[in-house]
Amino acid sequence: MPDTPGKTQQMIFTNEVLPSLFHTSPKEFLRFLNRDGNKFLRFYWDQAGKQLEVPLEAAPLGLTYDLRQPEEHTTVALIVLPKPRREGEAYFAALIFRPLRRTPFLGISDTTKVIILEQGSQPGSVLLREWTRKMAPEVLPESAEPKLDAFYRAVCEIIGISAPE
Repeated sequence: MPDTPGKTQQMIFTNEVLPSLFHTSPKEFLRFLNRDGNKFLRFYWDQAGKQLEVPLEAAPLGLTYDLRQPEEHTTVALIVLPKPRREGEAYFAALIFRPLRRTPFLGISDTTKVIILEQGSQPGSVLLREWTRKMAPEVLPESAEPKLDAFYRAVCEIIGISAPE
């Protein structure tokens, strides 16, 4: 298996596995998540662990999800992750699918987004980051509390829609 120095299973799952799966086939990802739920997430959590040279980390306590549809043709899969233990591990991931979305310039597709809220370098600090389709991380200027509803509202604001109350 490949060596991933400095990365934890949680980082590999959140920063590599989820964005890659979701950006590649969002419809199928959401179908399997809706059908198999935590079993689906746990399978890919375990796959992320196989990339570590050390034994797999403990079962992912707290790993779960919530599917929301803030408006027609927009689905947000909120992934709740095990509590971060170090800088760079995430609290939550939002996988956003807007199948009809096109950018105004050149009609380029902008149908998927992956946004995570991760633990920052200072105690109590957080960082919002987007994992692009090219698997490049981009830090976002917005922020959110490490609470699911606050994160969801921030994600809705980033994508330009109103979060339902």
